[in-house]
Amino acid sequence: MTEDFSDSRRKFLGYAIAGIGGAVALGYAVPLVQYLVEPAMEPQQEQWSLVCGVQDIPAEEPKSFTFYSNLTIAWETKRVQRDVWVVKKQDNSYTVFSPVCPHLGCAYNWNNQKRLFICPCHGSVYTITGKVVAGPAPRPLDTLPAKVENGNLYVKYEKFRLGIPEKVLA
Repeated sequence: MTEDFSDSRRKFLGYAIAGIGGAVALGYAVPLVQYLVEPAMEPQQEQWSLVCGVQDIPAEEPKSFTFYSNLTIAWETKRVQRDVWVVKKQDNSYTVFSPVCPHLGCAYNWNNQKRLFICPCHGSVYTITGKVVAGPAPRPLDTLPAKVENGNLYVKYEKFRLGIPEKVLA
């Protein structure tokens, strides 16, 4: 009879230790999995990026600029090349446009003779303020957040959904 009691006691202690060990392992596993998975589910984060010195921007003359931006996706930060169109207004304020046509994502250009932005893909045409004047574009050109600090223009690059009337982040 003592052997049965000691065997059942050993089994009980084995199960108890396994249960406690499992609970401790689960207690460590849940935050670890959350740490690994959660950042991958977050949206991409773009930083404020230096585009140019404001002295490089002519008044009332759209100019294309290429710059580099740090893009953070989950745990990784990449350096990516970006393009924007910048318009300096008479009051020394700035409008920064995404270089992507909101119709289907083509790259548009400034036509200096016509004083219009023209998308070669489907014929969308925009004024210097980004307003649609012709073509299938569903909305005006997308503007980007911009700020001037210490004589430099900074932009926070964003991407928007294409082909819809509302300006919605992609």
